[in-house]
Amino acid sequence: MSAAGRSDTPRQIVIFGAGQAAVTATRYFHADTAHRVVGYAVDAEFLEARDLLGSPVVAVEEVLQRFPPDQVFAFVPMGAARMNQVRTEKYALMKSLGYRFLSYVHSSNDVYNKGSVGENCFILERQTTNYDCAIGDNVVMWSGCHIGDGSRIGDNCFFGSHVVVNGFVDVGAGSYLSSNCTLAHGIKLGARSFIGANALIASDTAEGAVHVVEPTPAMGIDSKRFVKLLRHDI
Repeated sequence: MSAAGRSDTPRQIVIFGAGQAAVTATRYFHADTAHRVVGYAVDAEFLEARDLLGSPVVAVEEVLQRFPPDQVFAFVPMGAARMNQVRTEKYALMKSLGYRFLSYVHSSNDVYNKGSVGENCFILERQTTNYDCAIGDNVVMWSGCHIGDGSRIGDNCFFGSHVVVNGFVDVGAGSYLSSNCTLAHGIKLGARSFIGANALIASDTAEGAVHVVEPTPAMGIDSKRFVKLLRHDI
């Protein structure tokens, strides 16, 4: 799988990281592509085990020797820690070592037929993408998002599940969008914006903006007693 489109040509992959994100990425690659994860690289201080899912884990200082970049592609599926900065730094590190990158786009999606996807993206099931969408490099999109016509997703962004981006929206680099938030048509989201769950953004945001919605408060009543107060039992 490359920035140009989904590829069935088998590739070997070394993943940066050995935590839950690495496990999840390995499962998706093995279940949904012809590629195979052959190893994992971590910073030396985080080298706790030498094996993950049957493949070796090495310190990053060893990665070039164990997994030469002319033979093995890299993938960095880390989460949104420090507003995506950790994933971005490790992606840049592997690039500086000469690695090429794959993107993972689940086979349930047709984004490659309608738009474009950069490198080192991790895009899970059931996305709805309209025509002429552009997704940058190093973007994570959890399941079930909607990206409208002509929208642009900047590099290094993270989307939770069921984010709705309407048409001709620009999402600034490094932004974090939580589950079920909605971006209105034609707006520009400033770089490094933090958009909380269920938020509605109807106008442009500043760089580094934070928009959150208060969580639903508890009613202060036991659920059995509450049900008795309803007209129809549930």
